[in-house]
Amino acid sequence: MSIYFFLFFLLSLSTALDDCTSTTSKCSDDGPPIRFPFRLKNQHPPHCGYPGFDLSCSPNNTTTVLDLPNSVKVLVTHIDYKSRLIHIKDPNGCFPRQLQNLNLSTTPFNFPDSMDYFVVNFGLFSCPPSTKMEGYYWPYEKGHTYRVTCLRGGDGRDVYFLDNSSSIAYIPELISCRKMYNVWSVPYDVFDETADLQLQWLQAPDCGKCETDGKFCRLMRNGTSEEILCFGNLNPPKKDSVHNFRIFSCLAAKPNFPNCGSCLNGNVHVMSGEMTIQ
Repeated sequence: MSIYFFLFFLLSLSTALDDCTSTTSKCSDDGPPIRFPFRLKNQHPPHCGYPGFDLSCSPNNTTTVLDLPNSVKVLVTHIDYKSRLIHIKDPNGCFPRQLQNLNLSTTPFNFPDSMDYFVVNFGLFSCPPSTKMEGYYWPYEKGHTYRVTCLRGGDGRDVYFLDNSSSIAYIPELISCRKMYNVWSVPYDVFDETADLQLQWLQAPDCGKCETDGKFCRLMRNGTSEEILCFGNLNPPKKDSVHNFRIFSCLAAKPNFPNCGSCLNGNVHVMSGEMTIQ
């Protein structure tokens, strides 16, 4: 057996054991790192991620996109794997425009509901331009109503939102308005174009411990759907990555390729499905 075949076999074995989860991908240099339970569609096989955690890159590879049901798209700006949170924003800077189609019930995600991130149901109203209701604005209290600055209700009309737990009877200005539609289980911040919106996931395996220990996370083979395995190193030494690159270079080279001898003289070790070169 030639040394080339032996090295190729070891590399293939290591890749299979890692099951494509020992790498972190990005859509751009400043984009969020993408790893299990997420995967990049059209780049990683389905088994590299958990169902419902498919991401994609924009056509120009500058942003990370999450496709939600009913053609709702959001950009993912940050992924907190320890807290199981993703930070999102609207591609066009007006998330309220997508709220009518938003339905998270069939996804692993929902808006976190807490005292700092209050989730309620809202009604949206189309009102004449002369309507003035800013005086009713007071966050997280009944009667909270405010204009949605990036929406228009047609014929120059403004759009206002109102907490559905409030009665229109307390806001006489709404008499001249017409109800457009309801929005369910969203925080007040979805109407703030500058807000840092967050979605949480609770259904997928919890990789928080692995992340805290600086390790990758994957489903345990032959285990239950929730059992995970922590493995590898999220921040491997740069020296190892250089040596791994040299192995690939030598495998592709002819035996008499310049500078290939130093690679072939290295010591190869395989431990727990991972390979390092010394």
